[in-house]
Amino acid sequence: MKLSHRVLNITPPATLALSAKAKEMQAAGIDVLNLTIGEPDFNTPTHIRQATIKAIEAGQADSYTAATGILPLRQAVAEFTNHQHHTAFTAANVVVTTGGKFALYALSQALLEAGDEALIPVPGWVSYSEQVKLAGGQPVLVPPASGQLKVTPAELDAAWTPKSKVLILNSPTNPTGEVYTKAELQAIGDWAVAKDLLIIADDMYGALVYNGTPFTSLLDLSPAIQAHTILVSG
Repeated sequence: MKLSHRVLNITPPATLALSAKAKEMQAAGIDVLNLTIGEPDFNTPTHIRQATIKAIEAGQADSYTAATGILPLRQAVAEFTNHQHHTAFTAANVVVTTGGKFALYALSQALLEAGDEALIPVPGWVSYSEQVKLAGGQPVLVPPASGQLKVTPAELDAAWTPKSKVLILNSPTNPTGEVYTKAELQAIGDWAVAKDLLIIADDMYGALVYNGTPFTSLLDLSPAIQAHTILVSG
């Protein structure tokens, strides 16, 4: 079997390889904390399981569902997001996917043409680059200044070219846990607006902040920044 150039061009995810290794060690009786793929360390809450069973028994799972998610769920997501960020989204602004990873993959497929560049601050999640490659795009890794873990508008500007189309920004970041401040996000957002870049805001860890650290989303900033932002969360 000859695989496509797209598939041969991607790098297997290190997280899955490390997770498999951790599970192998656990099976051998070794005490291992597996922090590789971010699985919760608790079971699905009882009320969620009961609601799922009730929906099945009520005949609500006997037909095809909308590819973008059922309407009541999208409405609930819009209302939840509006409550968090004082926005005015409706169900029409929401797409539900099978996990954040697929949402990010689908965005690359929907937004990028062959040769388009995606700016990706590093250190960053390993799958961003591969999703961009699968869409025919070019990942442009943007390192921060020596000794730092967050990029600045100046560093992004140095990496920008006329082919740059999107900026993938993750805060709190995977794998460092760094949280961009409101002022830092405002500066990056203003720069992206000036460059007419779309910002894919990966806020997946927005609720996982501790020790009084404040979390700000790009949706909490100016209307211009909101208009250039696509939120991915879960």
